[in-house]
Amino acid sequence: MQQILSDVIGIYKGYGFEHRPDLSVPKLLVFTIAQGVFDNAIIVGFDDKLEASELASDLVGLGFQVKFERFVSVKKTEDDLFNGFFSVARTKASFKRDYDAHISNIMTSFPVQGASYSYFKSPFSKDSHQYNADDDILQHINDEVKSVGPKLILIEAAAGFGKTCTAYETAKLLSEKNDGHIVLFAELSRDRQAKIFNHVLHKELARSFPAVSPDLVVREIKKGKVIVVLDGFDELLNEREEEKFQFEKSQAMLETIGKILEQNAKVILTTRKTAILQGDDFDGWVSGQTERFDFTRFSLKEPSPRSWLGNERYERLASSRVSIKSLANPVLLTFLRFADDESFELVLNEPDRVVEKYFELLLKREVGRQTLQMAISEQSDFMKRLAQHMMKYNFTRDSKENIIAYFSECEVEAIETARSQYSADVRPTFEAMLEKLSNHALLDRSSIDEKIGFINNFVLGHFVAMDVMETSDEWVAESIFVEAAVNAYSARSDEGRKKLWERLAESLEYCSDEDRVKLELHLLGQVSGVYTSASFNEIVFDTISFFVSGNLSGCCFNGCTFVNCVFDFSLIEKNTFISCSFYNCSAVGVNQDNDFISSVMDEVSSNAIGSSVAVVEVQTSQNSEDEIKAYILEKFWPVGKDTIAFAHRPMFIFYRGAPYPPHAITASVEAMRKDGLFASAKRKNWIGLDLAGNNFQTIKGILGR
Repeated sequence: MQQILSDVIGIYKGYGFEHRPDLSVPKLLVFTIAQGVFDNAIIVGFDDKLEASELASDLVGLGFQVKFERFVSVKKTEDDLFNGFFSVARTKASFKRDYDAHISNIMTSFPVQGASYSYFKSPFSKDSHQYNADDDILQHINDEVKSVGPKLILIEAAAGFGKTCTAYETAKLLSEKNDGHIVLFAELSRDRQAKIFNHVLHKELARSFPAVSPDLVVREIKKGKVIVVLDGFDELLNEREEEKFQFEKSQAMLETIGKILEQNAKVILTTRKTAILQGDDFDGWVSGQTERFDFTRFSLKEPSPRSWLGNERYERLASSRVSIKSLANPVLLTFLRFADDESFELVLNEPDRVVEKYFELLLKREVGRQTLQMAISEQSDFMKRLAQHMMKYNFTRDSKENIIAYFSECEVEAIETARSQYSADVRPTFEAMLEKLSNHALLDRSSIDEKIGFINNFVLGHFVAMDVMETSDEWVAESIFVEAAVNAYSARSDEGRKKLWERLAESLEYCSDEDRVKLELHLLGQVSGVYTSASFNEIVFDTISFFVSGNLSGCCFNGCTFVNCVFDFSLIEKNTFISCSFYNCSAVGVNQDNDFISSVMDEVSSNAIGSSVAVVEVQTSQNSEDEIKAYILEKFWPVGKDTIAFAHRPMFIFYRGAPYPPHAITASVEAMRKDGLFASAKRKNWIGLDLAGNNFQTIKGILGR
């Protein structure tokens, strides 16, 4: 009984109550707390036969508002306090309103009748394991959340390919469960305020639970009662900074999150596929945290047009001259799914006008929806100038006050011109016009943080691309805008896409090698250029035009997929392909010095590429073998560290920038695996150390420590 009393006292103290032995009587504990101008007291009774009315009367006489609780169990005591302080029912209802507002904003952005929202599943990978669209990614995420122990879950995708919808659907699934858990959902945004992530996080804690201290919120996060979903982690990163400073900033953000990943905490982050969170530094950080918490990475792939459109419309598009691959964008696929027959026929007859038709219908509808007297071209130019303003000051969302201030300072002429189109008896005031424009269907006012931005990445990219194509001077912008423009323009004509790529030349110089390859692949369906010692992770190269021009030398491909690619070995040399998959690929020439390690090939690819692999005899001295083994083991136990720093490492880290031939590294890895020094890691394409028995002493001996 004494232990139970101690546990209950500890729970109440954890919620800010003071245990009052001076007011308590045996088996009737009194706890007090001041909230605003009110002094509250709770009597906890541990004996069903005891009456608390006399004690309650005494407490009322002392000025307390009194509540009586009959003790049932320690767990119920904890659950009741959590429900009371965090207003579980009200918090769930509040998120449901935010979710509904999110869906409403999406539907407003579709200029077609009969459109309805449903979450379409796309293919995805989970820690490099591939899953098709029939698998339920939400259930996979839910399974990770239900697992025991702290876990960081990363959901990544190309810009405009479903991260935010996946975040909302995940939060909805978790919030609707009647298990006492609640969700803290935050949409991080790139605005013009200085971003210190620690402050951002605590601001979100205070916004979500204003009546609860941040320390108490963090405590319940650690317990797993509050599940954290942070949408748009990459919005706070500046990829124009040097890589060192980029990761220092992201690492500081990750370390802030790492501090709450204890006990049973679950944190879900969504992000664009960014090189910052896929490079050596990030892998090193994750590897160093394996003893503290688990990490799972989900990558969303392009949606399947057939499953999105249905068989009938898909087949009609496939039999026309429409490039279905170029339309594999959630916004356009939804538009084509619900477009009326007339609009759909226009797409079949004029496929290059699908994007223009989408915006024409939407902007035309806006004239009626808001009685907005602005022509389609005027609305379009207005939004293009807003996109220019965002690029100039490097933000994608801002407060309504700031957006309206920009309109009232910089768009006076456009607004007054629009006002002049109304008859005098119905002419809106200048302020009313500001309200109409800030509520435009192309703009999204988030119910979460009250900030305004474009409704989705596709719409932002459309107006960014307009600016690119209409600017005669050199055009440079942050990568977030470059990627948005490429995403929006990938459905255009071949000529238009090539012209955009040429106009992006200056900005592309600031992109990482990996991002530049992904952008060219997405926009032009090809990969070209000169790349030396670059790294490419989990990219799908579905193109015949795989470096038919340029040169690829000393690069590392990790977990990539190659479909219909032609490998011209006169242009592709000294590269390493680790755990990659090859389907229907062919080769020109004979491979002399490219290494294919742990690859999966279909028969066609194996006959073409596999048979072209030159046989290299691995002849190394004992000293060389020991040097290579030491080089590999130093990835786990770096020089300067007192002991082993990483229990697990990704395989590609042994090959990327290595001073030894890949085949020699592979031979050493396999030798140490046979010797029992290596064990399978939980994550695909990773290796873990086995420190059982005398292995630790053996490792020390190889490293000379």
